[in-house]
Amino acid sequence: VGDLLMALRELSVQRELLWFRGHSRKDWTLVPSLARNPDHLGKETEIIKRFIQLAVPHLTGDAPRDDWEWIFLMQHHRVPTRLLDWTESPLAALWFVVSSSINAGYEAHDGAFWCLSPLSLNHEARFRGKLATECPGFGKDVVLDNWLPDRQDTGVAQKPVAATGPRTSPRMAAQLGNFTISDRGSGPIEDIGEGKHVWRFIIPVTAKPIIAEELRLLRFTELTLFPDLDRVATMTRELLS
Repeated sequence: VGDLLMALRELSVQRELLWFRGHSRKDWTLVPSLARNPDHLGKETEIIKRFIQLAVPHLTGDAPRDDWEWIFLMQHHRVPTRLLDWTESPLAALWFVVSSSINAGYEAHDGAFWCLSPLSLNHEARFRGKLATECPGFGKDVVLDNWLPDRQDTGVAQKPVAATGPRTSPRMAAQLGNFTISDRGSGPIEDIGEGKHVWRFIIPVTAKPIIAEELRLLRFTELTLFPDLDRVATMTRELLS
């Protein structure tokens, strides 16, 4: 953890805004879940309609007001979308690299800690918010509507862009979450342009248990990122192990 903080301290001198993402395996690319199987991209609107049809009776609060809010709800419940989650917290990204609960089946692989300059990504896509120094926001900047599902059949591929979204759940708030949104025709984020907007640190498999222990000593746990009763129960059961 200390090595990572030193590296990020050097980077922060050069870049004003950084987002982070943790992968259990270093060979995973920065592709949203819906695009990991190209055959699924053409079923996007069908998936959204099906989710809305089945989800409405189970909503406990106000229903989503627009397509973006439905997509955020789908992402929250692990339905494949064109969104890719990022966090403003380097410790949160590092936890996702090394956590045994997330890494089941991938313990024997090196991980990757990704860093993204969202403003540089948007510059690469020739896209900006109202100011060059800020990211656009879903529900606030209508230009993001060009990435909505019903506008994906124009035949003109758009590059992925970085945007902020409403943190509508305790989990999103705890994880300091933001998003990139990809066009159906775009590839991995790291392959765009010269790739200067994104880079990664490799987390060797031998370092994973050490880092996990350091995060535990810092009291950075699963409950930190998933503040719900299920995680409370999990941590309580650990007393019996």
